[in-house]
Amino acid sequence: MISQIIGYIALWLITRSGGGMDVYYEQVVLLTGLTGILSMIPCLWFYSRDRIARKHGGLVLPQKPWKLDLPEIILLLGMGAAFSQYANMLVGMLQSVLNYQEYQETMDQMTAGKSMWFLLICMGVIAPLAEEIVFRWLIYLRLRDYMRIGFAMVISGMIFGIYHGNLVQAVYASLLGIVFAYILDISGCLWSSVLLHMGANIWSLISPDLYTWIIARNPAAIMILFLILLMVMILGCFYFTKRVQGRSKRVI
Repeated sequence: MISQIIGYIALWLITRSGGGMDVYYEQVVLLTGLTGILSMIPCLWFYSRDRIARKHGGLVLPQKPWKLDLPEIILLLGMGAAFSQYANMLVGMLQSVLNYQEYQETMDQMTAGKSMWFLLICMGVIAPLAEEIVFRWLIYLRLRDYMRIGFAMVISGMIFGIYHGNLVQAVYASLLGIVFAYILDISGCLWSSVLLHMGANIWSLISPDLYTWIIARNPAAIMILFLILLMVMILGCFYFTKRVQGRSKRVI
């Protein structure tokens, strides 16, 4: 709701000043960062109330969620990059159905002329944190209270996809949303989904330039990179699945 309100206000102000959609798209990244910051405040309050209710209801253990150490943080960021890469490859295979070219042109228009650091802060840090608070910490965990975990993952993932507002990102974000919810649940740590999401978004921002750099030097190295990402994804899932074994009660 906050995102929509700010977006409509910005669009109204731009059109009133004589600008068009091209001017609006130039400001989307800034609006993304701004709405992310504003939405965190009420959502964190709602989450704190939900967690208190879960403790009193016996849905989670009355203790702090599991903490992540530095290697696990790095692993989750790498897993996020891997999930992003392979989800993008799947979407690319469906590009004739999903109108991928039009989506890519819109993204290029949104990011053109922006510094990489600005993009990383707004889209690689602020947006993932705000969206995870809403879609995993609030929506997924609330759904999990009332239905089977698998259904909660799928439904929250689809809601996450629909939120993005276009068919390409709906497919991409729905897939990642389901995965983020799964890792969140088995890791026992709220920050796992945030780190996955950050890794995915950061990878989407830096990978085009990285591909260009690699191909200019050794095109075959791209396949090695894809294999490394695949190994990180598989080993990460195996690691967190093993970690959850022996834990009989939820901590988040």
